[in-house]
Amino acid sequence: MSKTYYQSINEMADDFVENYKDELNEIMKENKKKGADYIFNEAIYQNWDLNDKLHEWLDSAWYGFLRSDWCEECNTEFSSCAKLLDESNEVETDSGLWEGQDPKDAIMTQAFFTARTDLSFEIEKIIKKMIN
Repeated sequence: MSKTYYQSINEMADDFVENYKDELNEIMKENKKKGADYIFNEAIYQNWDLNDKLHEWLDSAWYGFLRSDWCEECNTEFSSCAKLLDESNEVETDSGLWEGQDPKDAIMTQAFFTARTDLSFEIEKIIKKMIN
């Protein structure tokens, strides 16, 4: 039985947090007196080095995600993207991201930004649990 979309998203978020656990813990330790809201919204979210790592990681994780067991019954990246858009609760709607692309590329771009947002939200939830 294959995983659901959100099970795959949760696993990837766990992987990111595990990979950068030491860095996250150091930021939390340095800022613990400033409170949870400050730690997440300022110390972590505004940490450009960590944000760069997050975006690089999301970009590289995307291609593995399209070939993951979540997509095992899909035979192309395009069909995986269509499945992702069907299963996500928060499909990206900013058409400016794919404006001017041919329809197939536009769907793949929309799926990329949808998964990226879903994954970012899941990482945020895990980090907030770590802070509290």
